[in-house]
Amino acid sequence: MERRNEINVLTKECILTALLRLMEEKPYDNISITDITTLAGVSRMAYYRNYSSKDDILLKRLEDEEKQIIENFSGQKAETIKDVIYYISNFIQDNSDVIKAVYSANLAHKLTEMINERIYSYFPISNQSAQGTYAVKFYVGAILSVYSHWVDTGMDEPAETVTEIICKLIDRDNAIDFLVVPE
Repeated sequence: MERRNEINVLTKECILTALLRLMEEKPYDNISITDITTLAGVSRMAYYRNYSSKDDILLKRLEDEEKQIIENFSGQKAETIKDVIYYISNFIQDNSDVIKAVYSANLAHKLTEMINERIYSYFPISNQSAQGTYAVKFYVGAILSVYSHWVDTGMDEPAETVTEIICKLIDRDNAIDFLVVPE
């Protein structure tokens, strides 16, 4: 069973690597499953055992990486919004090749959903008024826009710098009114 799992992990890694290499050569929409399996050296059956689509390759990789990070920090909880922003900044930096591919594949909305879930899991909306709901969406959208710009411009700044920039941009006095900050 363990050997089978190792083979499955290797197969997934080969498929991801093949997709990323192909994306350097041609547009995402022009890449076929045959292109991926041929370059990866795996059968179509092995491909479909792991993925249902090209999108699935990138999105499952991000989900797997996020699960691993969560397991590594199990029992630990972010204490401030800066901690959560730093966690997300590091996640994006550590997975920059896949993140860039997600943007190139026009799947940024999926990344947005993932980051939204992470932020809301740490800071649920406390003020259920229309203003509170819109305020949270405003701040999350602003943060995601900064990340999008960071990716688009080549991610030259380290995660720490991007975290500091975002935190300086957030109006803490108003934002805190609409978020539940862990104690």
